[in-house]
Amino acid sequence: MATLQFNHIARETSDVVRLAGFYEAVLGFERVPSPTYSGFQVAWLRLPKSPDVLLHLIERDPAAAPESVGPGAAGAPPSQLPRRHHLAFSVADYDGFVTGLKARGTELFEKTQPDGRTRQVFFFDPDGLFSVDHQIKSITV
Repeated sequence: MATLQFNHIARETSDVVRLAGFYEAVLGFERVPSPTYSGFQVAWLRLPKSPDVLLHLIERDPAAAPESVGPGAAGAPPSQLPRRHHLAFSVADYDGFVTGLKARGTELFEKTQPDGRTRQVFFFDPDGLFSVDHQIKSITV
């Protein structure tokens, strides 16, 4: 079994600025550097006393399954998860982990972030409520 490290929780929203402002003003989150994507906004936040766990706010994709369709419901394949609600973990052996998922017959979607260093795999847990993405970037060897 792969050794995982918790990385982030992602929330989709129609208004990244409004939601980030709420988390900052009401819950004490602070912004941290985030990537720039063409076509949609993001905000990465953290709690000062829990700096290793991030909250990623991602602008909802209007072309994706409607908001009323849960992440694992019919009409929302793993390819839509990068901009939907998900939990993220880091794994040291990315290729081995993906091979294990494929051996189980798990439907998945892989992508590489614009930085070229962060590879991700998105899939559903058995309840279809959350996804997990695995990143190489945050593992320190």
